[in-house]
Amino acid sequence: VAKLQIILIEHKMFKLLVIVLAILSVAAGFISHYAIQTVTGSDEHDGSDGNFFASVESANGLKTEFEKMDNIYNNDFEVGAKDTFQFFTNVYLGTVKCIVIKTTTDDYWLVDRVTVFFQRVATRFVNSDRVGLSTDSAEGKTELKLCGDKISNIAYTPSP
Repeated sequence: VAKLQIILIEHKMFKLLVIVLAILSVAAGFISHYAIQTVTGSDEHDGSDGNFFASVESANGLKTEFEKMDNIYNNDFEVGAKDTFQFFTNVYLGTVKCIVIKTTTDDYWLVDRVTVFFQRVATRFVNSDRVGLSTDSAEGKTELKLCGDKISNIAYTPSP
């Protein structure tokens, strides 16, 4: 029990440190904050414990580096679940055009839809072809590129 309490305290302190660093960096103009929200498919085998990475592409051709989507101490990518991942980049995204998600494991995952939040604007991407991700070619693809439509006037504030 004591070990679990220490982990929870470390997790809260880590999240607080990330938020403070983000505020300072954004205020100084060095880093942009964006969030990626995924919704896993609702079929029995759509969830995953695999490793997934995302890169965001802007309308002006700039791309972020691939970043691992992982909320520490959380079980991400569960069937039907909505997960939000916070990222920071030195790339000014402007208008978000596409997202690329890739995997390095054979644990199949089906993302139903993805929303990217940048500067209070959300861009939604829908996996209408239901393409799953897996390094096992019999199950899915190792990389999925989705392009979407801007949804204006979304009030979004990242939660700590």
